[in-house]
Amino acid sequence: MLQFPERMADWLFQVMKELKKRRELQGLEWEELINEAEQNDDKRHVYPVIWKFCDLDIKPHDKHVSHHELIPITAPVIPMESCIKPFLEGCDTNKDGSITIKEWGICLGLKEGEIQERC
Repeated sequence: MLQFPERMADWLFQVMKELKKRRELQGLEWEELINEAEQNDDKRHVYPVIWKFCDLDIKPHDKHVSHHELIPITAPVIPMESCIKPFLEGCDTNKDGSITIKEWGICLGLKEGEIQERC
């Protein structure tokens, strides 16, 4: 479980790169940020982690990710990574049923100063 935050952040980086390559990354800002992340190792996990939070926060778009909004990321991965569901549930540190950008970022290994609202 200790390696999971870094593995997940790296996976999100790879997903962003692939979406950029396919021209399926939503929004010019994200394309610019992934370009920066490809050049700057300090941003390699920061931007993908923030991007995925914004990608998940859709219904409702309220700057919180509910357990229901996590289904698109958990359902396909559970067969290969059974620890993803308990890991993501642990991100909800105040146990209010939703994850804020700060909780998400810290859970995935970002430092407080790296966590920015971009949604």
